[in-house]
Amino acid sequence: MVDSDLVEELRTEAIDTVEDRLHNLQEAVQQYLDGIIRSSDALAVVRLEAHSLKTVAASFEMKALKVLCHRFEDYFFNVKDLTPEISKDILYFADRMSECLDAFVNNTEIDVSQMMRKLPNKAGFDVADVTVTDIEVMLVMEPGLATKIVTRELLECGYRMINVASTMDAIQLIPSMRPDAVIVSRVMPELTGVDLACALRAMPTTRDIPVALIATENREITDLPIDVPVLRKGARFADDVADVFVKLGIL
Repeated sequence: MVDSDLVEELRTEAIDTVEDRLHNLQEAVQQYLDGIIRSSDALAVVRLEAHSLKTVAASFEMKALKVLCHRFEDYFFNVKDLTPEISKDILYFADRMSECLDAFVNNTEIDVSQMMRKLPNKAGFDVADVTVTDIEVMLVMEPGLATKIVTRELLECGYRMINVASTMDAIQLIPSMRPDAVIVSRVMPELTGVDLACALRAMPTTRDIPVALIATENREITDLPIDVPVLRKGARFADDVADVFVKLGIL
């Protein structure tokens, strides 16, 4: 009885913490919009509260909220300053996170994959005059210049982007997010890109999600599933992605 009471108390505290963090986040954005605080100060609060939300969600297995928190952090990863448009997007994320919390409180299921497709696309990249498609691409690469270049190229093609920095995180997120395609770098810490491709092909819940591998060298890659194409970084990368997506039935 003591253990169950303690678990319930911790669960209640976690729920209260999420509510407080969401309130603080929304309040900071609104204060920026009202001209009370500077953009940099509001953004600092947003980053802090987003990290706290992700930690609490992971600690208490708030699965839908945990996935949404990852997508939220990915959204503003490259944002340097708030704008009214970005503020509107952040408040939209906050509303969706509140819905995830309500589902957790009421022990109800929520279709995270459908929610993902209604979220704003990545901010922080100056990509103008691009028609955004409904195609969601998860790019699994370590943070760095190469990742920014590939992300920009895919955004310029109109794809909705999700960046994931590790293959271990990707394995956890892909079954819930269910992107239209996963592009993974061959060289990754922990599990390699080939390992991830093999794992996704082996699991019933993910075997129907198209996967492509990015590699820089031209040598043969062993152990890669036969239906996983290899993309080479270079001047034709975006065109090659489009060709692969056509062959995979995505375009």
